[in-house]
Amino acid sequence: MRCSLAIASLLILVSSLFTCISAESKNESIIIDPLNDWKRCSLEGGEWSICLQPTGYGLSWYCPLDESEHALDKLGNISWFGIQTDFHPCFKCPTEDSPLGSDCLSTMTTLVEQYNITPTTNEYEDIFEVGIEYCAEMCEAGLSGDVCSDENKCTGGSHFCDYSGDDELTGVCKMCPADVGECFNGGFLSSDRSRKECYKCRLACYDVAVSSLSVDGEELTSQPIYWAAQESTLSASGPLVDCSDIILADVDICPDAEGSVCLVGYYTLGVWVFGDLFFEISDKAEKSGCVAIIKWDGSLSYISSSHHSYDHLTIPFVSVGVNDGNHLRDNKIGSTAHVGSEIWGSACYPSFEANFCNDKIPCQDADTYCDYSSVVQNGVYVEGECVECPKGEGGEPDPLGCFFERKEGHIVRTQEEVESCAKSCGAYLTYDECKFCPNDISAFEFGVENKADQCHFCPQNDVLHPDRFVPLFGKNITCWSMQAFFESLEVPKDSENCQLAQSFNYICGCQGPGYAGASTQAKKNALVWVPRVTAMLSVMGSLFVLIDVLRERSRRSKPFFQLMAQMSFFDIIGSVAYAFTSLPIPSNFYFPGAHGNKASCTSQGFFIQVGTVACFTNVSLAVYYFLMIKKGWSQTRLKKVILWLLICPVIVGMTFAFAGIPFMGNLVLWW
Repeated sequence: MRCSLAIASLLILVSSLFTCISAESKNESIIIDPLNDWKRCSLEGGEWSICLQPTGYGLSWYCPLDESEHALDKLGNISWFGIQTDFHPCFKCPTEDSPLGSDCLSTMTTLVEQYNITPTTNEYEDIFEVGIEYCAEMCEAGLSGDVCSDENKCTGGSHFCDYSGDDELTGVCKMCPADVGECFNGGFLSSDRSRKECYKCRLACYDVAVSSLSVDGEELTSQPIYWAAQESTLSASGPLVDCSDIILADVDICPDAEGSVCLVGYYTLGVWVFGDLFFEISDKAEKSGCVAIIKWDGSLSYISSSHHSYDHLTIPFVSVGVNDGNHLRDNKIGSTAHVGSEIWGSACYPSFEANFCNDKIPCQDADTYCDYSSVVQNGVYVEGECVECPKGEGGEPDPLGCFFERKEGHIVRTQEEVESCAKSCGAYLTYDECKFCPNDISAFEFGVENKADQCHFCPQNDVLHPDRFVPLFGKNITCWSMQAFFESLEVPKDSENCQLAQSFNYICGCQGPGYAGASTQAKKNALVWVPRVTAMLSVMGSLFVLIDVLRERSRRSKPFFQLMAQMSFFDIIGSVAYAFTSLPIPSNFYFPGAHGNKASCTSQGFFIQVGTVACFTNVSLAVYYFLMIKKGWSQTRLKKVILWLLICPVIVGMTFAFAGIPFMGNLVLWW
């Protein structure tokens, strides 16, 4: 399943956390790094809390910034995607003197009674049963040295089961390494099965955060940005200005934004993008002097989540829903806005499924690759999840799926994902319609030092026909998918791949070199009519020769005129085929006058090839002159070999014509 679905489910998980609020706000703001913050808590040391997730996803570890004994006693209201919670079913791992109970069963029973949780009303799973199961795995399972198996598990997140062999039924619990990359180092584990178990030590962690937003005293629902390296507490006030053009018009600086709260509305045009877009918003807003950012997605009916892990976020950044976004844009520009965000800690849960991957930890299963879409460091995706190699609707391998999205609404693939998919899945691109291109490539050449050197399929971003298909790499590659591919990935603009793709952008209505270099309508018309006129002149000349030979009996009996008649006849066939020019070209090439299909294109190619018999007959004519002039053969002697001089060109030319039928297609010229 695509990583977008996995991420969506994780976001639902985050949205449903019933979390614990830290004690009083600290005077000093702490810099939060979501990639490393969970390491501050020790599962062995008991600093972690456990929080119930009321939507049925079980329990999660919770690491508060405030680790005092009162951290779990503070109540607070927090909005997760419109879900308001005002209590916190959180607890430490049960011990004999725990106030809620000495074991997981008694603890969950107390929580259900204390907070009046009705297990049967949950729409996903029975919270009570799931809570006991997760609590047992997190608190009562085996520790170092304990015997483990599929039924008797080790403590999730801190220990794993080390099996002595892949076929062994039992193993020994072992402490998780600080770096899960150790799971794949030689000598650390006993078997491949143990390596997969060890990899489950990975904790998936998310910010537990809250945001606030008011404009002229009107409180609005908002959500903070997640996964950002930022201060634990950020707040700012200022007049509200509309800076949507930093995205919609791709301008670098928002005018009059200095000291203001910047409102950024955008439309994703059916493509789900994140990370790089939100980095662009915050980067341009900070450069413009904005003191806070409010963003909203005009194509969604809900508050879209935001993920930002490119750099250190220095100003509060929150999201609002489409209705509030429209309200702010239409009625509140110039009003005073107050924006704040606060991170209370990290919510984590053990990765009970070994799906994560990176350069050090490759995917272990066949027909899978690392999608590199989860973790970003220094602007580069360094980690993702193992997903299946692309497949078509019928389950057949779909190598084009490594390079281009097949349907709108998908995440635009990252550069790292394309490379990983191409390598792991043996994907390649074929130039089926290109006569002079390489047979295949394993992947595009990526990487540019300067953004100005990046290739753009439509350099002016003027895609007029996004749903048209580009007949270059295969079936169902649309203009929008080509544009999205080259916009998101760094393909050098001077590479052959770039020039090849741009030669087809005329199909999408973009400015560019055009079909066979015909970049204007006048050139396109000339490309159609100049060959047509010259071909008809050739037909007329050959027709005159043929009539001149055939109308006199004396000429029809002489070898020279017989050769000239045959040459003219086949030249007429080839010239007529040429005279059709663009008419037989498949209509999906969108060239002026193109109204054909593959069959008509093949037919034109066949008759053009038949016309080459005239060229081979010219060779026979040269042999005729050689025998008559150089060797001094008489007309009587020449008549004895004229049959061979006539038949051989026909045999050779027709052989090539029929043999070429399977290989005939549109001959597109680029250079």
